[in-house]
Amino acid sequence: MSSGVGNFVPKLYYTITPVFILLDYIWHINVRVAILDSEPLYKGLYYGFCIFCGVLVYIIPKCSAIVAFFESGIIFAMTVLGIFIPYARAISQMDDVLNADIQTISIVSPPQVVNLVLAVGIAFYTFRRSVDELANIRERYL
Repeated sequence: MSSGVGNFVPKLYYTITPVFILLDYIWHINVRVAILDSEPLYKGLYYGFCIFCGVLVYIIPKCSAIVAFFESGIIFAMTVLGIFIPYARAISQMDDVLNADIQTISIVSPPQVVNLVLAVGIAFYTFRRSVDELANIRERYL
């Protein structure tokens, strides 16, 4: 796969970041960083980080897979922790975990699931690309 074709997906991912920001702030449809809905400062910082990643991908196209893998790894970890920690807290506060009605806990929302699928998809795609890029860098400098 040529470098230009392999960099298309990360470039597209960051090119549509402003669309995700508009969907979130204007129409309140948040699928890019749904786990941070209750933390507007961190959500804004994350969107700023995504824009920085997009600029970096356009300035240094060869690093696009590594940048996208790093960024999607961050949002993946935040989403998994954001989903797991409330469940763990709710379960730890139950008196009898085995007889509790766990279905009353509805912490995961559809936007969070979309966010998780999006992050995993980009991380999965860019993982292989970043491994190839790191191998090329290693060969050049070692």
